[in-house]
Amino acid sequence: MRPFFSVLLPLSLGLALTATACDPDKPGGGAGNDAGSEDAGGDEGKDAGAGTDAGTTDAGTEEPGDACTLANPQPSECVYGSFCGLSATCQTVPAPACSNFSGFPVPWDPSTSSGPVIYAAELISFATDDTYCPPTIPTRLRTRLRAYSLSGGLPQTASELAAVFSYVRDNGSSVGDASLFSDIVTSGDRKNMEFQVSLCFSASRTTASLGFYFEGGNAYCQVANK
Repeated sequence: MRPFFSVLLPLSLGLALTATACDPDKPGGGAGNDAGSEDAGGDEGKDAGAGTDAGTTDAGTEEPGDACTLANPQPSECVYGSFCGLSATCQTVPAPACSNFSGFPVPWDPSTSSGPVIYAAELISFATDDTYCPPTIPTRLRTRLRAYSLSGGLPQTASELAAVFSYVRDNGSSVGDASLFSDIVTSGDRKNMEFQVSLCFSASRTTASLGFYFEGGNAYCQVANK
């Protein structure tokens, strides 16, 4: 694998959707499948289930821009590297300001790059879940990411996603594991998608700095608080 708000945006995927969800009982989804070591006991990724939206979210700072149509698939009428925000104006995707990418440089430039663009992250839950996480790291964090690609070809399954997408820890190390991803919804033209990432942390963890990276695309930071 390569090293690599609260604002809620509509998915606007298009006409045809393909949805997949990982099965925790299948390979890569069982308990004890360690996906990192941010806490003393590590953090663990497994397949996420459905849940009520909760907590805080991260998105680009909304500043006045060109008008766009929220009902259209992202980036709507906006240029590559921007997205259509809730104010129905084009907003620039936020630069990755978190320490996760301090030692993990991502060579993405919207004027020359063409990879997938992560434009939104929404915290779903951050709470104890001892049926999902192991006893040493019983706090489960679930977040939903949204991304687009002008050329299409976005992943439709967890294994496809793991080949091109990484979670970057706050120490700069990265992991791309299919067991982290679930609830993948990809548009029929494969130009828009959303998916969930699940991670496990120690019981004392109340905040987490998360980094996400699409190969050939942008780096995206999210700060999650209980």
